[in-house]
Amino acid sequence: MTRFKELKRIEAAIEHKNQKELDWALWYCQERLSSAAMKQHQKHWSKIIAKINDTQDEINGGKNT
Repeated sequence: MTRFKELKRIEAAIEHKNQKELDWALWYCQERLSSAAMKQHQKHWSKIIAKINDTQDEINGGKNT
């Protein structure tokens, strides 16, 4: 589905609440989602995007940018 390195980077961005890395992670996941052909892959990337958005909401006090 994806390279292990990118998934670790996304997980670290979420864990450390690094806004710059979260922006990259969101872009990366949206790109992967747009090219996902299998429904299972679409679901996977959608879940990660939701986690990123939740983390950004938490950082921004409920205001996702």
